[in-house]
Amino acid sequence: MIKETKELIKTLLTLATSELPGHLQIPVEIPVSIDEYKLSHPIGSYLVAYKGSFFKQKDVKNIIAQDRDLEIMLIVTARYRSEFTPEEYLDYAITKLSGYKTDAKRTDRMIYCSQDEWLGEEAGVWSYAATFVVPVEFYQVGI
Repeated sequence: MIKETKELIKTLLTLATSELPGHLQIPVEIPVSIDEYKLSHPIGSYLVAYKGSFFKQKDVKNIIAQDRDLEIMLIVTARYRSEFTPEEYLDYAITKLSGYKTDAKRTDRMIYCSQDEWLGEEAGVWSYAATFVVPVEFYQVGI
């Protein structure tokens, strides 16, 4: 479920960034390591990572059935440029991902951003992180 959700976020954001003018497009990646990631694109990149989950038991008996809110962290790393700033890449991702409806059988099935924050700047590369909540469901195996 985690791998599929990261791939969903990557696919949605890749489609969204294709709407930007070609010279402003940045890649969407699922890195092996955030700490060891090195920016290779001349402008920046979006990095997708799993942050954690929250579970809430559904009102059913004799099985484990839960609403699960997956938290996916999207890190924006971008060189500061006047044409499209790192903050604009962050806002763009939040706007494009928020409101997408998952196929969960829940009333609250839309992806939304729960927080964003500045991570820092190093050698002209600015980094921000946004946490997206992706509503899904978890059921006991064999059900």
